[in-house]
Amino acid sequence: MSEDTSTQATVDTVASDPPPGQAPELEQQETTALQWIAERGIFLFTALLIVIAAIFVDGFASLVNITDVFNRAAPIGIVAAGMTFVVISANYLDLSVVAQVATSAVVLIAVNNSAGLVPAIGVAIAIAIVYGLVNGVAVGVFKANAVIVTLATTFIGIGILRWQSGGSIYFAGEDSLIRAFGTAKLGPFPLSMIVFVGVSLALSYVLTRTTFGFVIKAFGSNPEATRLAGINTAWVVIGAFMLSALGAMIGGFVLAAFSQTAVSSMSGGYDFEALAAIVIGGTSVFGGKGSVLRTLLGVIFVSVLSNIMVLSGLGFGVQQMAIGALIVAAVSLDALARKAATS
Repeated sequence: MSEDTSTQATVDTVASDPPPGQAPELEQQETTALQWIAERGIFLFTALLIVIAAIFVDGFASLVNITDVFNRAAPIGIVAAGMTFVVISANYLDLSVVAQVATSAVVLIAVNNSAGLVPAIGVAIAIAIVYGLVNGVAVGVFKANAVIVTLATTFIGIGILRWQSGGSIYFAGEDSLIRAFGTAKLGPFPLSMIVFVGVSLALSYVLTRTTFGFVIKAFGSNPEATRLAGINTAWVVIGAFMLSALGAMIGGFVLAAFSQTAVSSMSGGYDFEALAAIVIGGTSVFGGKGSVLRTLLGVIFVSVLSNIMVLSGLGFGVQQMAIGALIVAAVSLDALARKAATS
């Protein structure tokens, strides 16, 4: 190659490149912005939504309406807080929460009516342990697909529940502690809301302040590296599904107390609603990162949005479309943030 040709090629290359440092800085800014929105944007979006609703939506800011929003959000919020661990472990979701919530609610009222509250709670806890172990062992030990396994245990669980209950509706007794809990308040706050916040804070502590929380995030990010570090990864997965089952059980308790009734079909859609709150809250469906507190905010965001649409006279179909669109947006944003961070 001649000297003139070589010099021209060098000039062309330099001319086509951006000024030194400018492009990397812009790319870094874009990446940081995407990551911030994906992981922490829920704080800002929830605050803005509440402020806008309080100003422009008639009836939203009333104490009766806000209490109702939290009462309805509490069961699904507790379920979502527990399922967050399964999502962080890169197992996508736990579909069996539908069966677990309904079973917990039916068992609580049915056994309480016949044998008392303590045996009812004991039976519900035992069933939650069985669900957690079956799902966890199948996925963690035998490496089965979590979606298929939990879909199967949903069908099994709902089938058993309908077989045993005959599809009957169970009603809490007039003087039962279940009914008292469902209507009780601490000051202006319903007890269901306090349980929701308390469970979320407890599970947040487990995720952020314990070895198990650290390990489950590491496993979700890189299962093979976690295994090579000497950690029993099967127990990590089992632990995630056990916490999901615990959340579903408590969520079933709260749902039964709030509804004063229980039936095998009462928790339909809880898997989808819990996943919506989790991904909108910023937990990655790819695993490895997430936050129970952001899930809590995701639940509040979805509940407030649904309440706004109800107060505005929009039908259930519109609510489903809106929440579905939010899930697509949240998952796409997470994927973009991950791609930008690794590029």
